[in-house]
Amino acid sequence: MLTSFKDDSKDRKRRFLRGLNAMLGCEDLEDKDIPLGRAIQVSIGELRNRLANVYCLEFTQAELRKLAREGVKTGEFTEKYCPVIYESRSEVDINALLRNTGFEQTHAVDLSKLQRVPKYGLNGSEWCDVSEGPCSCGAWHK
Repeated sequence: MLTSFKDDSKDRKRRFLRGLNAMLGCEDLEDKDIPLGRAIQVSIGELRNRLANVYCLEFTQAELRKLAREGVKTGEFTEKYCPVIYESRSEVDINALLRNTGFEQTHAVDLSKLQRVPKYGLNGSEWCDVSEGPCSCGAWHK
């Protein structure tokens, strides 16, 4: 079971770690002490694509290989890159999310667009698509 991250009152790092571990192919989604090199169960190219498509984090394959060789652990990766996605996207709530799916023009949610929006992490078995407020994962993020 995960011991909480320091300075994570909004539960952001835990959700980011769960999503990262899911992308890596790890069975224990809350283990923050797994070295990346041991955790990666997919190709480096696939991991690069997943990080880009889900978290909008851009890495080269060489950069990811270097992180894996250096023994960076999933918790350390989380500590460094979770704040990056929150800073780069600002606060996304349900209204911003709806704007990104074209709701204002059509007054209908395009679920295919909703599935493509950048994610913030994994809560339970559901991806979080907002940084605050009601989320499709079923929680209300603060």
